[in-house]
Amino acid sequence: MKKRNVITCCPHCGSTEGIYTKCDYIGVKYGIGFDHEEQNNSEMYDNCGTFRGGKVAYCQTCGKPICRVSTLEKQWAEAQAARERKDRGEEA
Repeated sequence: MKKRNVITCCPHCGSTEGIYTKCDYIGVKYGIGFDHEEQNNSEMYDNCGTFRGGKVAYCQTCGKPICRVSTLEKQWAEAQAARERKDRGEEA
């Protein structure tokens, strides 16, 4: 299998700021008054019923999709394993 290039920045704009995902929160209580004013919702995610993480990573700067989150998770796991090997003094 062909090894992918390590993703270190946005391929669209070159930003190194980071990524975001679009997540779903199910069972979140959002308070609105009868006068249509937003109420204090600072704890709205504390007791959510279900959370589904996003599957696509988007650039924080330009908002364009970069890759699947699973691709980054594999990359991060490989980097962590390499650091642990280095800490134990093993060859890469």
